[in-house]
Amino acid sequence: MTSNLLTIIWIFLPLCWLTAGFIVWENTSAPSNWMAAGLLGICLFCWIYLTARIVGFRRRLSNFLSRLLKGDYETGIHMSTAFCDEFYSIEDTANRLVERLRIYDRLRADRVSIHARVLDLILRQVKEPLITADVEKEVFVFNPAAQKVLGIERKSFSFESVLKPAANQSFAHLFKEVVSGRKVNTEGTCLLQLPGMNEPLRTALELLPLRDRDEIVRFAVLSLATHSTGSYAS
Repeated sequence: MTSNLLTIIWIFLPLCWLTAGFIVWENTSAPSNWMAAGLLGICLFCWIYLTARIVGFRRRLSNFLSRLLKGDYETGIHMSTAFCDEFYSIEDTANRLVERLRIYDRLRADRVSIHARVLDLILRQVKEPLITADVEKEVFVFNPAAQKVLGIERKSFSFESVLKPAANQSFAHLFKEVVSGRKVNTEGTCLLQLPGMNEPLRTALELLPLRDRDEIVRFAVLSLATHSTGSYAS
């Protein structure tokens, strides 16, 4: 019964108004007037209750949705046990929803963390010089073999620091062709000079893009070779 409290009040409110109006219209005696006043008082109380619940629920729901949009799944909607109406049921459903989202977010974070550690382990153990490119974060990561071939100590560089220098124009051209999605795999020979290198080094590259379900390149793997193979980049 309490779960339909607002519906009951919503139906009861106009009935009270009509009944009070009918009593005042048909009778002018003091008892009738007191009865009409009592009904009007009940109507006023019901109206105040509905207004407070609607305004309060709207504020709590707005704050709840704003936190969800910001990725905050730790705080749900505060529920008052003093009210067991339809809004209470909706708030309980919202809290159970955010609990599901919280579990999903933790599982997703754990999966991403595991994948990142597996990738890092593979890059460290493989003997072939490899570079990974995270297109969303705009970061190149060099495995130890690639660092040794290029004579660098740093593990990662931003896209801007690698693609912007004039010495790396041919490398930037190859990389942008892959990221744009125009080619599946790209091979070429180009000059590559990273921060900390005294002079550019001619390297043969094979670039392997990794696409998502929308065919957008989110990640790429670049295989390095110290001898000139493949087609020459212009």
